Amino acid sequence: NTHRHLMMPVAVGVPIVGSMALVLLVSLITGLVTYKKFWRGFTRLPQWRKGRQGEARRFTGDLHRFVGLWSIWFLALIILTGLWYVVEVFGGRAPPEPKPQVVTGAAQPIGPELDALIARAQAVDPDLRISGVSFPGEKGRGVLVVGQARAILVRDRANAIWVDPRDGKVLLASRGEQMNLHQRISEAADPLHFGTFGGLSTRLIWFLFGLLVTGLSVTGVMIYSLRMARAQNETRPRHGLLRLWVSFGPAAYPALGLILISIALTPGAVVAAAGG
Repeated sequence: NTHRHLMMPVAVGVPIVGSMALVLLVSLITGLVTYKKFWRGFTRLPQWRKGRQGEARRFTGDLHRFVGLWSIWFLALIILTGLWYVVEVFGGRAPPEPKPQVVTGAAQPIGPELDALIARAQAVDPDLRISGVSFPGEKGRGVLVVGQARAILVRDRANAIWVDPRDGKVLLASRGEQMNLHQRISEAADPLHFGTFGGLSTRLIWFLFGLLVTGLSVTGVMIYSLRMARAQNETRPRHGLLRLWVSFGPAAYPALGLILISIALTPGAVVAAAGG
């Protein structure tokens, strides 16, 4: 929730976070424009040469450009999906998945009863790789079984089977491949944004490039800070952290403010999630 909407109401937090996709887009375009013949940089490994004046700034710049080039595909995915989340908040959300009629008076099944209901759902769609089971509340819609099947790039909820816990009757079965184009685009946003579509392997790749892209913000500020120190001919350089903070410019204050707001709202969000 901190990542998605800074613990704020979704209608407020998602546009704030999603608008950062525009910042990434501008950074991506200007980076390619200012890096002349950037395609040559894909094979230009950063090298540290001892004794050269300004080597720290030069090496940091080379590293920044090298990582940035190899992260273009990842940045493009994050930008597109981030903008899509904003579109959804402002009315572009796809039609919801169908739901069965409400089931009343159904107790939560446990043990063999639950196993039988899951087996019933599996029989309806043998290709379903079950990943989650939800129970009906006081007024629920049956036991919900979700997972992955034949459709690619969809959330688990796209493949849903609802079973009546009273008699095991299948109330409704929906499949990802039956969705329309708008729904499929909406469903693809999360798997592409978080890299969950390929299991552990794609999660690890997304994690690695997430670290690299985060590192770009650090090296970018370092480069600007070193250039500022050089331009000002600092005879007594400021402390590195102070110079880094100054390098952020006016944007540092609202950014810090949003982080502090998110931290302040976290206890309330935890209590709400716990049902109290």
